Parts: sequence; C-alpha cells; structure tokens
Amino acid sequence: MVNLPFSGHTNPTLGLAKVLVDLGHHVSYINAPDWKEKIERTGATFIPYDDYPETLSPSQKEIKSWSAAYQTVQRIGANFDCLIYEMLFLPGKALADQLGIPAFRLFSTFTLNEKVLWDFGRTGGWYMTAIFRYPRLCRLFSKVIQKKFGLRYGDIAKEMVNNAPNLNFTYTVRDFQIYPNEFPDANYKYVGPAIGDRVEQDFDFSKMTKPIIYISLGTLLNTSAAFFRKCINAFRDEPVSVIISIGKTVKKEQLGEIPDNIFIYPFVPQLKILKRASLFITHGGMNSVNEALYYGTPMLVIPVGNDQPRVAQQIEDLHLGKYLKRKTLTPSILKDNAKMILQDTSYEENIIPFQQKSQAAGGNAAIAEMVLSELCHIEEKA
Repeated sequence: MVNLPFSGHTNPTLGLAKVLVDLGHHVSYINAPDWKEKIERTGATFIPYDDYPETLSPSQKEIKSWSAAYQTVQRIGANFDCLIYEMLFLPGKALADQLGIPAFRLFSTFTLNEKVLWDFGRTGGWYMTAIFRYPRLCRLFSKVIQKKFGLRYGDIAKEMVNNAPNLNFTYTVRDFQIYPNEFPDANYKYVGPAIGDRVEQDFDFSKMTKPIIYISLGTLLNTSAAFFRKCINAFRDEPVSVIISIGKTVKKEQLGEIPDNIFIYPFVPQLKILKRASLFITHGGMNSVNEALYYGTPMLVIPVGNDQPRVAQQIEDLHLGKYLKRKTLTPSILKDNAKMILQDTSYEENIIPFQQKSQAAGGNAAIAEMVLSELCHIEEKA
C-alpha cells in the first residue's frame, strides 16, 4: 500500500491494512514518517519514503511526498503481489504496470472523471483543484508529471479515467456519488465509510439534553477563533446541547464566556457523537460526511475548498442538509438554518435510505474480500 501524507486520504485506508493483516496477509505501507505509529498499529509493516529529509517544512514535505513515494514503490514494489494506492497518488497504475503487478485504487472523495474534476475546479476556490479551471495550465502540468512519473497520458484526467485499474473502491455509497452512471458497476465499487472496528475513547453525555448539535471543521477552519465565537453566539442559551471540537490551534480561553449548553473540547470521539447528534455542522470533508450518512445525521455544511463545495451542493441537492457560505455566515444565519433542519423531519427521513445503504456497504472488509478474490482470479488465469 502507498499513500500521500494527508489525513483525509490516509485515515480511511488504515482499516484496510488492518483487515488484510488480520486475514493473515503481509502488508507493507509506504508513507511519510509522521504516519509510522498509526500504520504500525494496524499490524502492517511501515516503510518510510526514500529521500525524505526530516528538515523539510510542511509545504516542502507536501511537494516532496509525490516523488518520494514514487521512488520508494519503484525500488521495492516488484517484490509484492499487488499495489493498493489512494487516488491522490496519480502514478499508481502506471507504476504498477512498470513493476508487472496488479493495482487497486481507493477514492477518499467522489469517484473522479473529467466531469467531476471540472466541477471541483469550478467550485473549489483557490485550492489544489483550481488547476482544472484552466485547461492550458492543466495540460502544461500534466506534461511535466507525465515525464517525471512515466504516466501513459499527458493529461491528468485521462490518466485517471483511461489508465484505471480493473477494480476501484470509493468510500461512499453510489446514491451519493455525482454522475454515478458514468462509472461502470463492474469496475467501480462503493463500500461506504471506513468505520469498521475503529476504537474511540469514552465520552460523557450526562450533562447534555437532546437535541445535540455537533460542530467540527477541517484544519483550515479550525484555526479561526472568530468562527467558533459565531457558533457560540448562535446557540447561546438555545434549547439545544452543542458539542464543539476546536482542534489544537484555537484555545478555549479565546472564545470568551461559554454558556452552560455549549461544551468545548480539542478533540472528541466523532463516531460516538454522530450516533447521538441530531445535526452535524461540518466543513464537508468526505470522510466526515460519509460518517454522518452512516449514522443518519443531517448536516449544515460550511465548505472551504477542493471537493468540499461540491460535496456541500450534493448534500443540499439530495435534501440531506443545507449548504452555507463561509463569507456571509452570521450567528443568526447559523441558528435559523439549524432550527429549520431540526424542525423539518424531511431531512431526517431523506437520510434514512443513505444510512441503511452505508451500513450495508461493507467498508474496508468488503474491499479486502474483493481484492483477494481478484488476486485469486489473476493467479488462476496465470
């Protein structure tokens, strides 16, 4: 297995490593040194990137990780029976072909093709996906990485779509996928969120009364004390209990007086809380959204960039929650929209089929079963 050192792309795949190890298979997982402890906890063998100095800044590490991951797989990959990679590691299939081993691809966001990438580029703001808004720039970048990583096509989207593994797995349900009919059932499998046997710490709900609103945002918003103060002002003394996960950057002392109905923590056991929450206020990261679908929790989505605006739009289009713009957000807008979702039972009713399908989809256990079956089939043919 190989991945790039980004939480949203690596976290859902850790359970797959554990399932395969528990079934008696040897898994080596290539990633940055920061992921050593989490990977080794799965029972997999951790392999750090080649040529990846500890002295790099966070932004340098992000740039360096692509080539470092590539070099490491290129050096050791031929000794393995297959390569499992997450979609952000674009050269995965081309590299597996060079090594003469089968490849399997994981999607931590929607399954991607030209149409989906265009949507991301159009809606994602000035983030990584913005490159798809500019065809000339995208072509130039594609040519550079084609040469560097031995890709089959000089076009990122074509490489993703036309040089795809036989089996691709997406951590959501097909009903939530945008343009689902563009992805053949035989090659694209939807397995729901990577929840499995995730172990979380206990959490004390004894001082909370229903309905419970849970607020947790990605790292780009978790640096904003002003945003959390808006949340506190929105729900101050309202007949709800509010759990806010503020992360490690913002300190509780920056948030002013905390009313008795609002509970502030650096981190919380998200699955335990989603199981009880009546509303989830989120940035729209796909892992969090799919976990909310799994527990049937309607959402208010305040996206930042990349795939999040398109995820938010899909939630609104399917009547599973509402899409709120960060720039125009006020405490009253937040409170009014939260009240609307809590009082309108149609949101909860609409999410039930997604909950049922998510819980039946199989997650990482289903991926492991299909990967092993395909490898047996390949062996028999050989």
